[in-house]
Amino acid sequence: MNNKVNGVEDPSVNHMETDKSGPPASNEDSPIDYSILLMPFRRRSTTDLQEAWPVLESSLEEYGISCELDMDQFFITFTTTRAKDPYAILNSRYLIRLLAAEVPPRQALKVMYGMPCYLIYTGYHLGGLCSKFGIKTDKYVSRKKLLMTLPIQELEKLTSCSIYLRPNNDMVAAMGPIKGLKLVRSIVEDCIVHNMPPAHRVKRLANYVQAIKGVEALRL
Repeated sequence: MNNKVNGVEDPSVNHMETDKSGPPASNEDSPIDYSILLMPFRRRSTTDLQEAWPVLESSLEEYGISCELDMDQFFITFTTTRAKDPYAILNSRYLIRLLAAEVPPRQALKVMYGMPCYLIYTGYHLGGLCSKFGIKTDKYVSRKKLLMTLPIQELEKLTSCSIYLRPNNDMVAAMGPIKGLKLVRSIVEDCIVHNMPPAHRVKRLANYVQAIKGVEALRL
């Protein structure tokens, strides 16, 4: 099975808790016959999730996916037995991770309608930057603090992406055009892997964009 959604690959998709033991799908071309996805969410996200849940339910129902919000255990559950869109369940894996990462539900839902997203794992998850590059815990702690100095609003304007970075999450979520997502990932990786201050990278990017605009203005 391919773990790409809109051309974006999440190496930690297989780490999600899934159950494929249910009945087969009616669509023979569906990449996943039956799946249950479970993901915990933080208590402070409860209000936002409750308010947006009716919209999430109705939107996912279009794809043959049911969802449940467990307010006692603080878990989100997605279940599919018949996905109308063969790749809807793959998109829903990104959706449930975005919700767990405290991305606003209505924004996260856009991934179901084709908006590309990157889930950049900075810690020791499967496929995370620390695991991939063998970064020790003490270095990661200092570099994560450095990452929190990222000028998010400025980078969002430069990349046309929505960026979500939380101090207690070992993941940076970004949604937007692929070119912008690649820039966001590059800046995050340079900070965590090479200890490069993100503010400096963003300033260089802004200067580059301004220079390009100046050249284009001269051509007019």
